[in-house]
Amino acid sequence: MAMVSPASHPHPRPPIRPVINHDFADPAVVWARGTYYAYSTMTHYGAALWHVPLARADDLTGKWTILGDAMPRLPGWVDTSSPGDGDVWAPGVSEQNDKKYLLYFTARSAAHKIQCIGAASASSPRGPFAGSGSPLVCQPQGVHVDAIDPSPFTDADGTRYLLYSSGLGRTAIWLQQLSRNGLRLVGQPRKLIDADRPDEAHVVEAPTLVHHGDHYVLFYSGSPFNSGNYFINYSTARSLTGTFVKHKGEFLNRTSLNDAYQNPGGEDVIAGHRRDVLIFHAYTTATQRSLFAVSLSWDAHDHPMLKPRDGASGRS
Repeated sequence: MAMVSPASHPHPRPPIRPVINHDFADPAVVWARGTYYAYSTMTHYGAALWHVPLARADDLTGKWTILGDAMPRLPGWVDTSSPGDGDVWAPGVSEQNDKKYLLYFTARSAAHKIQCIGAASASSPRGPFAGSGSPLVCQPQGVHVDAIDPSPFTDADGTRYLLYSSGLGRTAIWLQQLSRNGLRLVGQPRKLIDADRPDEAHVVEAPTLVHHGDHYVLFYSGSPFNSGNYFINYSTARSLTGTFVKHKGEFLNRTSLNDAYQNPGGEDVIAGHRRDVLIFHAYTTATQRSLFAVSLSWDAHDHPMLKPRDGASGRS
């Protein structure tokens, strides 16, 4: 499906506008030291290729300032000989107990020639983040296949986890326990959901997990990211060892945005600070995936809803 700009689109005015109108795909946002920091998949700023673009703002829907590359030097295990200079995707950031910050990222392994997940640390959310000497997750389950879209989650008891997407033929979303410092794997990963619906077209990715009320709510993206049918959905479970049940529809898709922006997905959720907000990207031009922010509310069964004042609405 051809991508068109909002200015040339014949459909009604879109219900929301991007808050970062630059290529800022697969966003992750953290609240740290009184400021929001956002990180994205690698992209060009002028002539420079930034591995992990970084921006800051005082309000999620306010003015964002682009700061630079949060990880200007890649660790030695990353293949920098490819045209994509490491193919660094989909960062996820969390704060350690000792006030250091961890950045999880996807990059191409020089040894295996597949996408693997690495970890990097810094003393500030601004970076610079320094990566470890080997990937954290590579060839999960002994299968020569990509592991992508890392997303950290810390449970109420302080246990750390990493979610990611991987699979052969059709992808699944996995939950992997981490050590207290977030830099080592503990035990074996557990599959939470896989791409078992026709509209997912064998792809589930971009996981982000929220504990709300009595439920764990797993947001994810379905369908290939550039298919024209990319969408955001969620599933719920009462425990991390329970069965995650998918919402029957599509929570947010291009129809939610009046067809003005294509392929919304790559989401993150900012929960428990000021207000709950869904962060995601969508195509605003044929090649640019801009950052959007929409407030969330919740029903009595811990199901998320997009707030009507934002214009966009979930589709059941």
